[in-house]
Amino acid sequence: MFVRRAFYYWQPAAVVVLPLWILIGWSVFGGSAWQFLLVLLSCGVLALALAGVGLLNFTRKQVRTERAVSWPDAALLTGWHAAIIAVGFVTPYTTILSVAVVVLGLAAFWTSIVELARETRRRVQGVYDSFQYAAQMGGSAPAGPGVGAAPRPPLVEEHEYIVIDTARSHHE
Repeated sequence: MFVRRAFYYWQPAAVVVLPLWILIGWSVFGGSAWQFLLVLLSCGVLALALAGVGLLNFTRKQVRTERAVSWPDAALLTGWHAAIIAVGFVTPYTTILSVAVVVLGLAAFWTSIVELARETRRRVQGVYDSFQYAAQMGGSAPAGPGVGAAPRPPLVEEHEYIVIDTARSHHE
């Protein structure tokens, strides 16, 4: 839970810190001026990608209530952020690491979308089930403005049954 919660709080800071680290790393560890210009443009895209994945994660109610990302999110974010940090060191493997940053970023994005869709589907199904239960029990769903709820016949067959009125009577 500590790791998941740490990523929950780290994501907003990562939008600024990780692209800034790449810019500092490229200026300290070398790279030509043209490469730095390309890296500068790429850092803007990276910041937008980090912000997008973070917003998708914060959109999920479960993440907000627990104040922790899911384990798949934590695993992908660990790999993605580690690759971003490694790119800042400008090594002979920087090209491979840059590809890893893009692939892991896309994986984090699509995982966040899939988890958001699953959670939304569960919540909508819960609302649908509650309306279905109310309809089966003879209750009425809340009516819209200006529309009255019509009385419904009881959902029983033509057999003898006992009705227990649990509402308090006004004439005592």
